[in-house]
Order: sequence, then structure tokens, then C-alpha cells
Amino acid sequence: MLNSIFTFYDWLIENGEVMGSGPGLWCPLHITLIVILTGWLVCCWFICKKYKKFALIMTTVICYFMVFFRIFRMSLLYFSGSQTFVEVLPWHLCHVMSFVFPAFFLTNTKKFFLPVLVVTFFGGILTFIFGDYYYLSTLSFLHYESLLLHFLMPTVVIACIASGYFKVRVKDFWQAFIGLGLLAAWSMLGNTLVEGANFLFLMENGLPFNLFPGHSHLYTYAILVILIAIVSISPFYIYEKFKKKKEDKAFEIIMSTLKNPL
Repeated sequence: MLNSIFTFYDWLIENGEVMGSGPGLWCPLHITLIVILTGWLVCCWFICKKYKKFALIMTTVICYFMVFFRIFRMSLLYFSGSQTFVEVLPWHLCHVMSFVFPAFFLTNTKKFFLPVLVVTFFGGILTFIFGDYYYLSTLSFLHYESLLLHFLMPTVVIACIASGYFKVRVKDFWQAFIGLGLLAAWSMLGNTLVEGANFLFLMENGLPFNLFPGHSHLYTYAILVILIAIVSISPFYIYEKFKKKKEDKAFEIIMSTLKNPL
């Protein structure tokens, strides 16, 4: 319930003192949003695979959209006095990727684009699932903006892959670990500069569980990274093996035909 009557300004800047507490994870809102996101991503794959030009136009529009609203969010927090200039800088993973992904895509930069895709996709989904939105009875403008951003992040990744804009190769997946390491280092810098910060949830567990009670939450993160790596690589590994087998079979047929002409 709401703690008190709040103003438009409270809603705009996310005044936690009056937003009230919510039911938490797996509430009707949480389940509904997960179902919507899953259904949309599946539909998005088939739509972007069939309408490749539309997929690229949509991704371009979303990139500008993400950058605009992130800058608006940063400006709102800074000029309202809610955060200092250093605090509003993009330290969190998804905040960083809301600028990095558009920078790569809009400049048609494909070198080292794979880690950008992987981090953008899973960063968006994990935050969408485990975000703190569901612990409040009323969502602020900043929550809606964040939900939309994390909804769009996996969308642009699906669009890039399904449309054929970027070809994923299993042998390049090592780049994702380099990218994640750079993000962790950047976030730790933010944690050092901002007192009490928990960027990338490195200082305190950002998940609602810890697989190793009594031990650092970073061990849980390590397991999660391994699982994400397996989930990310497996479909592309299977696809590459299937494609190679199909190509080898076609090559054998051609060679057999050449050796035994009619």
C-alpha cells in the first residue's frame, strides 16, 4: 500500500518513501510481464526473420529511443538533486549497454559486437525477471522507463540475429568473457567512486537467492555466468554442426556425381 499521498514529482523521480511495498516476485504482474516478454521475443524472431528490412529499421528506431530516454533519465535525476553527476553516469550493466549497443549498431561496427549482443540480451532479461519493480505497490516513471528498456534490450538482439545483420560464430564467444570483465571493472570503479553503491550488484547479492549460503554471492554469479554461456553457445554450436554435416553430405553427392557421370 502507499505510505502517503504522493505528487506527480514523487512519481517522476521515484520517491521510495511514498511508493509503498508490493507483493514481490511471482506476483500476477511479474508472471504476466514474463509471459508477454517470452511471447514477444518468439514472435519477434519470426517477424524479423521474414521482414529483414523492417527488423533493421525497428532496431535503429529503438536505439535512438533507448539513448534518448536514458539521457532524459540521467538529466532528471541530476537536475532534481536526487543524484550527483558521478552517480547518474552509466555504471550498471544495462545502463552501459543502452549506450554501447546503439553506438555499435548505428555505426555499423561488427568487430567485437558478439559480447555486446550477449550482454545486452541476458542483462535485459535477468533484470526484467529479478528487478525490484515487483516489490513496490506503485511504479514510478523511472520504473516504467527501466521496464521498457529491459524489454527492448533482448528485442534488438533478436532482431540483429534473426535478420542476418550479424552472424554469430561459436569460435568468437570468448569475446563475451572479455566484455563481461571490462564491465565488471567499470562497475567496480563506480562502486569505488560512489559511496554505498552496488553497481552490477558486485558488492551485495542482487539475486533473490544464494546457491552458497555463508559464502560470497560472487560464486553464485559464476555459476550463473557458466549456465548463460552454455545456453548461449549450445543452439549456435548445434546449428553449426548441423550445417557442416549438411554441407559435407552435399559435397559427397557432388563428388560422387563427378566420379560416376551418367
